[in-house]
Parts: sequence; C-alpha cells; structure tokens
Amino acid sequence: MLKQLVIEQIALIERLELSFHDNLAVITGETGAGKSIILDSLGLVLGERADSGLIRAGQERAIVAARFAPPEDHPAWHWLQSKDLDLGEEEIFLRRVLTSKGRGRALINETPVPVATLAELGNLLVDIHGQHDHQSLVHPKAHLEILDAFGCNSELAQKSAQKYVAWHKTQKELEALREKAQDAADRRAFLAFQLEELESAAIQPNEAEELEQQRSRLAHASRLAEAAHEAKQLLNDSEHAAASLTGQAASTLESASRMDSELESIAEAIRSLQYELDDVGERVGSYLNQLDTDPSALQVLEERLDTIHRLARKHRREPDELVELTNQWRADLNALDNLEGNEAGLVKELAAHDAAYRKVADKLSTARRKASEKLSKEVEVQLKDLYMQGTRVAVSLTPRTRDALHPRGMEEAEFLVSANPGEPLKPLRQVASGGELARLMLALKSVLADAVTVPTLIFDEVDVGVGGRVASAIGSKLGRVASNRQVLAITHLPQVAAHGAHHYKVEKSVEKKRTTSSMLLLNSDQRLEELARMLAGDEITDEARSNAQAMLDKAANSH
Repeated sequence: MLKQLVIEQIALIERLELSFHDNLAVITGETGAGKSIILDSLGLVLGERADSGLIRAGQERAIVAARFAPPEDHPAWHWLQSKDLDLGEEEIFLRRVLTSKGRGRALINETPVPVATLAELGNLLVDIHGQHDHQSLVHPKAHLEILDAFGCNSELAQKSAQKYVAWHKTQKELEALREKAQDAADRRAFLAFQLEELESAAIQPNEAEELEQQRSRLAHASRLAEAAHEAKQLLNDSEHAAASLTGQAASTLESASRMDSELESIAEAIRSLQYELDDVGERVGSYLNQLDTDPSALQVLEERLDTIHRLARKHRREPDELVELTNQWRADLNALDNLEGNEAGLVKELAAHDAAYRKVADKLSTARRKASEKLSKEVEVQLKDLYMQGTRVAVSLTPRTRDALHPRGMEEAEFLVSANPGEPLKPLRQVASGGELARLMLALKSVLADAVTVPTLIFDEVDVGVGGRVASAIGSKLGRVASNRQVLAITHLPQVAAHGAHHYKVEKSVEKKRTTSSMLLLNSDQRLEELARMLAGDEITDEARSNAQAMLDKAANSH
C-alpha cells in the first residue's frame, strides 16, 4: 500500500507531505483546488511521462517521492530481485526529480533507473482509474484485455502472442524466399557468368600488392644489380673489403691482448663485427643470385596486374576486395541452388509454429469461454448493488477467420448489455448512457479487484454523471473494494465521500501574492463541515450539517 507521498515544487504545491492508510480514503475539494495536481504528482513517481511545465514557477527543479509497503508475497519484491535492485527492508521507496532544463532522474530505493523501469514497478503497485476510463468500455479492443484479466488468462494470452510472433517471423521468411526464387534463374545466370571470370583469374589474397612490389624490382633490375654487386665488393670481395680489414684488426688486438687483457673484449667485439659483415655479404650475394633481370618476366607481371585492375574496375571494387567478392558470389550461388531445400525446411517450420500457436490459442479460447460466463454473472450481481437491477450482461466471443492467425488469439470479444427487461442484448456502445457506463466500469473493477495483485487502487471521479442513491451505492461499493486493499477516491459527491474511512481535503490559498495548494487529513468535525459544504455550497446551514451527519451514519451502517 501507499504509505507516504511527498511533493515539492509541483504546480501550485510548494511542499506537501501526506501519509495514507488502509481501506477507503476519499479526496474532496472545490474545482481547481489542486486535486488533479496530487494525481499528476503520483503519476510522475510511478513512471508517467514528465513535463517540465509541471515545475512550480520560479523553481529550478521539482521532486516527488513515494513510500510503499507491499505484502511480503507481493510480485513487486520478486520484480526487484529480478532487476538486482536493493530490496530494502519492508518498504519500497520511489523518487522522481524534474529540472527546468528538461533533465531528470528516476530512482528506486535510491538506485538510479530508466523511467521505463520505474513505470514497470509502478504498474505493480498502483492502478489508477481516471474519470474517462469508463469511456474505454465502448471500444471492443479493451474487452478482450478485461476478460483475460478477470480469468487470469494474461499469461496464456502472452504465450499465445509469443507463438504468433514465431509463426509470423517464419511466414515472412518464407514469403521473402519465394519472392527471391522468382528472380533466382536470372540471378543464377548472372552469378555463374561473373564467377567463371573471377575464378578463372584465380586471384590470391594480397596478390596485387605483392605484384606491385615485384614490378618495381623488375623495372629497376639493372640498377639494383649494380648496387648489390658494389656492396658485395666493399664487404667481402676486394683487397680492402670491410670484412677483411675488420678481421685483420681483430687478429692484431688478439695478439696484443696477451700483453694487456683489457684488449680481449675489444678484440672479441671486432671479431663479432667481422662475422656479421661476412653474413651480410652472403645475404647480398643471395639477393644478386635471385634477382631476375629478364625483360619477359616484367611483361608477364604487367599483364597479370592489368587483369586484376580490369576486374576491379569492372566490379567497382578495390583489387584486394576481389577475393572476398568471389567468395560472396560463390556463397550466393550455392544459396540459390539450395532454395528448394530451404523452402521445404521453412514450410515444415511454419507448420510446426502454426500447430504450436493453435494448441495454445485453443486453450486460451476454452479459458475465455469459461471466464466470459462467470464474468457476466458476477458483473450482474455487482450492478444490482448499483441500482441497475434487471440489467443483463454477456460477453460475445466471435471466432476470427480460422486461417488468419492473430497475436491476441482466435476470437474477438465484445460486451453486450440489456439495460431494461425484455430488451435484447446489444453492444455496450449502442445502449449505455454516461452514468450507466460509469457504474458498469465500477462493477467491472469490483469484480476484477480479486483478480489483480495491485495493492493500491485510485479512482478519479468515476462517479461522474450520477447522483443521489446511485452515488451512495457507488460509495458503498468502493468501501467494499477497499476491504482487502487500499483505495483512494477523488470525488465531488458527498454521498461517495461519506463512505470513506479517511477523508482528505484539497484547498487553495493565496499568501504573499502566491497561490498554493495544500491537502489536509480531516478530523471528524472538519469532515462534517466539508460534507455539509458539498451539500449546501458556500453557505453552510445547520440543516446541511444534519444531512451530512445522517449521510455519515447511513454510510457507516452499510459496511
């Protein structure tokens, strides 16, 4: 349940700290006093979309914080554990921060989270029913969701949707494959022709780069040979070759080292240098031996490079990309050759997904039929308490086309109503008035209350369009719904407000030329005055107080 709500710098609210309790709490106040601001603030901390325009004028930021204490076995605790968020001790703390620059933060137990994550948890903790929610009843798209919530079929419906997604994905793959097969013959002929040319060229990885290096070597073969020959002479093959002179120097110092041992290390270093020069000389000799100076070799190499560059220009690729292109086209050609086998595999896979979907969807259909019968009966019982005796309710389940799979199952649902005895059942959108829709919504919420695990329900003026004894019946119904969970109801009707176990009043005041909204938990005397005001208007009379007290007494006896 919601234990505490703190609002700072939101619209007309400077700072407001509210504590809430079990059972039914009613919130009243004149139009424009700020009741909607309270609800908007709670929506923010539950992850609804933020608007920097909500920040109080002249302020840089606004904060809304809420403290919840769900039952020990509530799904919210398992959700927190699955998200690796701090479980806290016995309470869950949510906080939302808005800034005038559009930046903001969302926190769960002081851990920053995305707003979408905050909304996930918020949906587990609070269910808000606005004054226009009953209008959704006229749209059949909402009826299937209501039916599944009542029958606890949401998990089965989700599984059905998942099976549909798998089937639909495979169907799209099969359609794409068949479309591709229509162009396969032309594509196959094109690839075969292009591949024949590329494969006959037999281009190797990095071949163009290596050939460029060889071409440079062949083009300058004479100069390279002269340079290498001269170097060989200077190193090894002349009278005064470097290796020979270095050897002589080493021998001289080796002889002298017998007279002074300090020369040994110098002699060793010079001898080592001689060996290195000998080795380098051999390498220069090997280079000379393998250096190709044949002009015909250069012509062959030029022709090979021309072939590679011609193919690169033709296919608009870099020379070193031709090998990859060859491999890709070879794979594409193999894939085209395997189209028939791939199609057979997808057809088999699609049939398996179809069977899996229908197996789940059939179970869902059976569960929906059972739930529809039970829902109709229970809603009719609730409507009797709301002075709609004789009203008949049914849920029409219309099968979809058998061949057309659908993510929401194999049938559509629509609520049918007969508000008067003897009248046929008709779609809800054709027969129900605004007041009847409000009562139908409340009846459904009363029935659904036991089917959902949300510990806090909030009703925002669901009594719109009714009055008198019907309003009193709505208040009584809200009180019964609140017998096993926390319910907050915003209302303009004293007949509804009289049924609250706790009564809050929202009022607006002006201080220092600044308007501020506040909310106060009323004591018994204050509550009597507020109900009298709601009955009589600005001028509260003793008669209004007497009627308010009678209303309170009647409400107390009805629970």
